[in-house]
Parts: sequence; structure tokens; C-alpha cells
Amino acid sequence: MKFIEPGKDICCNDVIKCIFDLNKLDMDTYKILEKNKEKSAGEIAKKLKKERSTVYRSLQRLVCCGLCIKKTKTLKKGGYYHIYHPVTKKETKNKIEQCIDNWYYTMKQTLEEL
Repeated sequence: MKFIEPGKDICCNDVIKCIFDLNKLDMDTYKILEKNKEKSAGEIAKKLKKERSTVYRSLQRLVCCGLCIKKTKTLKKGGYYHIYHPVTKKETKNKIEQCIDNWYYTMKQTLEEL
């Protein structure tokens, strides 16, 4: 978890970025998913003008922290591809609250040890 500078005006994106240790590309990828609800790595890469493999790494970070879900789709002629979609805003809020609660509990425990 990164820290937000004291006294800085913060928005929801700053909190998400801080809590889940995401970079600018991760947040840009997340914003595209939020607007479009469902996209492949290739579609997102075209929108961001980035390599598909670079976007794929951002999507993996978003999946790992629970902000998006990866679904596998099968092609009729054989093979498969992945589609990504964001979790609901309520789920995102719950994850953030849980992280903050865990952080607060850990800090209180650490202070007790002083």
C-alpha cells in the first residue's frame, strides 16, 4: 500500500491506486473497463495505444487485487480468448473498506507493541 500525502485533495481513484498499489496504466485500464463493462486485452490496448502484453500485465494486477474478473470465451473454430470486466462498485467499495480496516488493525497492533 502506498501513502497519500497529507493535506492533498484526494479522489476515489487516488484511494484505489494507493490501496492496491496500482500505477497510471493500471488505472487507465481500469477506467476503460468501468466505461465499457467488458473488453479483451487487445481492445484495451488499441484504446490506450499500448502493446497487448503491456495491457495484459495491468489486467493481471487488476485481477489479482480483485478489481476485475477474467472470463474465458471459446471460439467456434477452436481456441479461446479472455474477456475482462470490472467488479461492481459495491464490491470495490467493500474491498477498499476491508483493506483499510486490516491496515488500521495492523497499525493498532504495532503501536501496542511499542
